[in-house]
Amino acid sequence: MAILDFACADAEYGRKLANAIRMRLARHEELDVVDQLTTAELADALPAATERDKVAELMRRKLGVDLAVYGTVTKVGPAVRLEAACVDLRPHADAADLPAASAAKQAGARNWRRVFADETQRPEAVISKAVCEAVTGREEWKPPEYGDVPVPADLGRPVNVNGGFEAGRAGWQEPDNVATFIERCPREMDDSKRGNVLRVRTDLARWAYVNYIRDIRMGRASTASPPRIGSDSGYGSLGGNEGVHFRSDWIKATSGWRYWLNVDFYVPGGKVFVKGFRKTEHALDGLPESALARLKLTPRQFAALPAEKRQQLIDAEAKRDPASFLRECYRWYINCRGEKGKWNRLTECCPPRGGLPGYVEVLQLQVYSYWPAQTYWYDNVQFYKDPTLTAPLEEEKPRTPNFGRTSDVIERETKK
Repeated sequence: MAILDFACADAEYGRKLANAIRMRLARHEELDVVDQLTTAELADALPAATERDKVAELMRRKLGVDLAVYGTVTKVGPAVRLEAACVDLRPHADAADLPAASAAKQAGARNWRRVFADETQRPEAVISKAVCEAVTGREEWKPPEYGDVPVPADLGRPVNVNGGFEAGRAGWQEPDNVATFIERCPREMDDSKRGNVLRVRTDLARWAYVNYIRDIRMGRASTASPPRIGSDSGYGSLGGNEGVHFRSDWIKATSGWRYWLNVDFYVPGGKVFVKGFRKTEHALDGLPESALARLKLTPRQFAALPAEKRQQLIDAEAKRDPASFLRECYRWYINCRGEKGKWNRLTECCPPRGGLPGYVEVLQLQVYSYWPAQTYWYDNVQFYKDPTLTAPLEEEKPRTPNFGRTSDVIERETKK
């Protein structure tokens, strides 16, 4: 099928909206959608008033498709209006068995002209969804939303250690005492005798902090004697760039299982990630910078070593510190949206649909704070196995064709 670029006073926007629909329909395996460059090369933008017979002729002689959508876009400020038409030349087996009137009615349902409009912040997403539903005749996939699955009354015991920070840094990385701190909840925020909380600052001078963390990793600095780093709340600050991750210890993953993540936060704006990791053969082709520093080798010196010696050092380091050779293969997060000036609580299931993929070996919680550059507080970052499950769930596969497969793999399979 083909989605022709839409006629629009702003030609670029007409192409943009058409491509949003094109890419969405391409997720449907039963549809072979012509790409944007090929479509633009073979056909100009067609307004909705174009005669159906003219479009059908273009489809047969130049595009080589039996299903096409074209139309006219009008955009005034945030309001977008698309008048779209669909021409469907596909033969339908059941049409021959219907009375003439019924067959004509069926063809009319397949060949339509409708108006789609939206004035929200994401009109392309809203309109493309509606057009796809009109083309396919069924509802589009709906992304998981917070609250789709009710929270169990009793989540049981967390699988992570010290999610409430009452035992200091146990179960978590060591706070650097510049951007991350585990300390008593400030009295003015203490709504229920919380005890310890995690405080994170992102309003710091970026490079001074980055160099400090690198020095810790290389063994040249200690969190026991942190440097004084100046404040910065602008776009060049730590929060305006990398932000700050605060990581839990590793958590053994259970294939096919569903988990629940709870987080309390005082200042909205951060995220709490659940990240999955696994060993890969590609991770064992070099050494981390910190390992080279401990061995008193520069990257150039390591590269100059004989291959056998390099492999010996890699194998020894992988045995000493296996976690250094894990690579991220899965991620999900809670977006900490809530009210300012009060403690908020969010609890949601992970994965939001289906079970945890089988290739995930270990999990890690990562409290991430970034923009605006300011101070954030977190508490009760707890991770639970779903107590309602009695057996693993099937993994929910990606909807996008060829997801996770590199172009060279796809090309080889296509040639076959």
